[in-house]
Amino acid sequence: MGPVLAVVTCDACRGRLAPALLSFRVPLRLARSVLTEATGLFVLGVFAVSLLLSIDLLSVLAQFLIEQEAGPPVVAAMLAAKIPWFLHLAIPVAATFAILTTAARMAAGSELKAAQAGGVSPTALVVPIVVWGLFMSGLALVNNGVLEPRGEARYRAIIESFLYDRPPAASERDASYRVEGNIFHAARLRADPDAPGNATLRGVLIRFEDGSVLTAPSGRWLAATASWHLEDGQFIAPDGTARGFDERAVPFPLEVNAETALVTPGLQSIGALIESIRRLESLGADTRTLRFNLHRMLADASGATLFVLVAAALGFRLLNRAASIGGTIALIAVFWVLWTFSASLFEQQVLGPVAAAWFTPAAVALAGVLAALPWRRP
Repeated sequence: MGPVLAVVTCDACRGRLAPALLSFRVPLRLARSVLTEATGLFVLGVFAVSLLLSIDLLSVLAQFLIEQEAGPPVVAAMLAAKIPWFLHLAIPVAATFAILTTAARMAAGSELKAAQAGGVSPTALVVPIVVWGLFMSGLALVNNGVLEPRGEARYRAIIESFLYDRPPAASERDASYRVEGNIFHAARLRADPDAPGNATLRGVLIRFEDGSVLTAPSGRWLAATASWHLEDGQFIAPDGTARGFDERAVPFPLEVNAETALVTPGLQSIGALIESIRRLESLGADTRTLRFNLHRMLADASGATLFVLVAAALGFRLLNRAASIGGTIALIAVFWVLWTFSASLFEQQVLGPVAAAWFTPAAVALAGVLAALPWRRP
């Protein structure tokens, strides 16, 4: 009796699941047609967005280029180095535009009605579109996490070749370390180019385990003696009494010097960020900003897929290309507001690094789900 019931139950399950699974099947020819059209529009959108960004960049740098008498080869090299930066925004924007326009044209041309008459629902068309979006997210991840940091390094090298005889020293703001239970903090930490391994300190605060505090406007990190030397500072005892001092050395027994402890300035690749987080966490340093940058990089790349999902949900309801362009602009505007707002929430410490980084993609994903709900049948 048991096997018979199992067979009956499985047959019932197949009877209920089969229509649902069939509703997601898309003829290969139709999927290829949709994605081919979307890819062509995507390439066009990438060129358009990159061109607009390059014009804006040239207008910003025009005065600098004229003052430094930079020739066409230098300008071309600077623009080439900025291509990954252009693509950071161009990939999700162009993907959104491509899907919205393709879906709107299909809706206006009654292709969706024809597909439904053939047993293909708009819900099923979302499947190949999302797969296409995942490919775009992979492309964005490589660009944002590998190519863009390299391009920014080349761009900075060109700028610095005009401004400095040698590259500026590495520096970090709001650097904090926990060493043997004591908290060492500097508002600004800058490597000393004349003494490798040492650093200058600004806005120093040291809190000891017993509750006493040392503050000083300036000082130096000396690697040879593994200490921080503070100048014109103040010592505050646990009972609140304070007294000033002209100079004071505080042991700072880190196994690395300032040169290796400093985070590489500027944009870092995914691998470099992970290594910096691991290294600084081993030193007891604050890695919130680095973790935010890492997750922001991953979240921005995922935005291509989420944008495509929302674009597909909206595009099948639009009737012309003008509406699709307007939808693209509206979607990007909302994204930009949420993107900057989430960064402010992180800076104000309202959200942690992971929550702040994924706040915008989560909001976009929610919008996609809400936009897709009307497709569901009771």
